[in-house]
Amino acid sequence: MILDLLLQPNTTIVTLLLTFAFLCFVLLFIPIYNYSMFRILSLAVAFVPLGWSLYLWILYNGSGPTFQCICHIPMIHLTFGIDAAGLSLVILTSAIFPLCIMLMRTISGILTFLLLELVILGSLLVLDLLGFYLLFEASLILLYLLIARPERLTGTQYVKHSVGDYSTMDAAYKITLYTMVGSLLFLPVIFILYANYGSTNLLILTCSDNPMLSVDKQLILGWGLLAVFAVKIPLIPLAVWLPHAHVAAPTAGSVLLAGVLLKLGGIGIIRYLIPIFPVFVVKIFPFIAVMCLISFLFSTLTTLRQIDLKKIVAYSSIAHMSLVTLAIFSLSEHSVASSTFMMVAHGLVSPALFLLVGFLYERSHTKYLPYLTGLGSHMPIYASLFFILTLANLSFPLFPNFIAEVLCLVSLFAVHSLYAYIFCISQVLGAVYGFWTFNRVMHGYNSNTFTVKTSVVDLSRREVSLILPLLIGIFWLGLKPMA
Repeated sequence: MILDLLLQPNTTIVTLLLTFAFLCFVLLFIPIYNYSMFRILSLAVAFVPLGWSLYLWILYNGSGPTFQCICHIPMIHLTFGIDAAGLSLVILTSAIFPLCIMLMRTISGILTFLLLELVILGSLLVLDLLGFYLLFEASLILLYLLIARPERLTGTQYVKHSVGDYSTMDAAYKITLYTMVGSLLFLPVIFILYANYGSTNLLILTCSDNPMLSVDKQLILGWGLLAVFAVKIPLIPLAVWLPHAHVAAPTAGSVLLAGVLLKLGGIGIIRYLIPIFPVFVVKIFPFIAVMCLISFLFSTLTTLRQIDLKKIVAYSSIAHMSLVTLAIFSLSEHSVASSTFMMVAHGLVSPALFLLVGFLYERSHTKYLPYLTGLGSHMPIYASLFFILTLANLSFPLFPNFIAEVLCLVSLFAVHSLYAYIFCISQVLGAVYGFWTFNRVMHGYNSNTFTVKTSVVDLSRREVSLILPLLIGIFWLGLKPMA
């Protein structure tokens, strides 16, 4: 009976969230002194959503309705369900978080990531605008703690070596300020929609017999949703917080930001902005196209002058997400599929690059490029992985980013060929900063930052095992994308 309730398609999503929340609560009763047991059990709990998401993958019918496994909870007036884009991101999220748990060294850090996984999974599975807002803001609180107090959550002291580094508190304030400003525009839109429709349920807002909002209302209210999603993706000039957050955050925080949190803006546009305000999306496309183009060019050109290794990877993420945004707003036949594939590909490659940067930081305690030269002759495994991931990040063939960018450009060509040609030509800049960074770190004379016998140590088996799942996913999607 209990097993039937857990695996019943109409209730499995809610039971997933409740079971995961209950297991996180049970972890609180493990004695603090028994750290090894807590670490093992928390890792086992982190794998529960991964197995459940694969079960949702089996249940989902690609030729069926858009939303499936729908469950409505009358007590809190929330509806949960899954669509194709959300399912892909749920699987990605469930796969990323166990890696983050393995990087944590304190009980508070592990619990913070487990709670983050709970609220992010809830925001991906909920089909209610108000519920998405509440879970979205809950993740912001936990993310603030992660960035503002990294030494308490990770057990390692943040060392400020790079020129231009910002303090952890400055970075935490930036991400909070930018997101809260967007949310202040988001909340009145929710109230106005509730006043017009009597509900914030996505199915009622998009599939009811109520008349659609007038063009004037859509053109006004659409800005509220666009503001918060543009901050989260993010797009220039609303992306100032992202490089600073990556530099200040621990390695697990950067993996989480690049792999999961940036995708909340994309799923928000696909699931809420386009269906609720279709007229606004069509009218705003020229502005969005110019904004995405500026974001792409600014981030790639800015990357060429960066001297912090984490900032280079962070600005490359902004460039990739600008192409995702433009593909979504193209509204072509393949826009949702291409942008979702791009988000998944970026969610595998970028976290792997941040893992390599974190491994190097643990050895040198710096991310300053002039101090990181000539490492290829002393760290061959690290150099090989860095080269492979650099090619993947630059969208070379046989990697998922290549397939994703081709699909995004096909979506863009179907709407406006000029923007597609500009993006094709601008891809050269990505190759410039990618190979420039690789050459600076791996080639040249070895700097005095390392003593070769003690500090320059190649990747350990533990570090290779951490990055191996991401590499398997990268090669799998690159060689067999339709899987």
